[in-house]
Amino acid sequence: MADPGSDKREAILNTALNLFVERGFYGTPTSLISKEAGVATGTLFFYFRTKEELIDTLYLRTKAGAAAAMRRGLEEEETTQGRLRLIWHNAVEWGVQNREKMQFMEQFAHSPFISKTARDEGLSRFSFLHEYVLQGIGEGVIRDYDPPLLLGVLASSLSSVIARVAEVNDPGLRDVIIEQGMDFVWNGIRLEGDPKDTKIRRSKEKR
Repeated sequence: MADPGSDKREAILNTALNLFVERGFYGTPTSLISKEAGVATGTLFFYFRTKEELIDTLYLRTKAGAAAAMRRGLEEEETTQGRLRLIWHNAVEWGVQNREKMQFMEQFAHSPFISKTARDEGLSRFSFLHEYVLQGIGEGVIRDYDPPLLLGVLASSLSSVIARVAEVNDPGLRDVIIEQGMDFVWNGIRLEGDPKDTKIRRSKEKR
């Protein structure tokens, strides 16, 4: 039997997601969230002491879901390019299937309403991306650029591709757009030439 308390908490979170995306932080009072979720305002504050705590919880849950989806199947990939391509495909699939959550993350990515603690914890969910970029730089397959810059370019490109794919109904065209988007990003961040030659050249430059 499902826990009634768990159902109410889920209703609050799902309703808050809808309203925050539609109306923003200030336009979404807790009284409206409670009304739309079908619970008493006191019930909302039983689970979340403040609206700030509610949006932090929603932010972390959304980030965790996106990160988990992006990591799916990575243990089967052996190369940096293969991992990044799989992450890309997983991320596009998650973004298209969860448009509202994607909008929420974009809307509140730099919002002052998300606490620093929640923001730092949310970013930590994607530390594997930073590690793969560093690994690719070390292997000589990715340009030796600032990793946060490379990840920022990846994120902004991903957002554009998700928005475009969501507009397309033809599965074949969707696949083409996804691949074109990944090719565009990969060609921008990859280091041309043989990785072994690149390592030797970089080693000599440091002497």
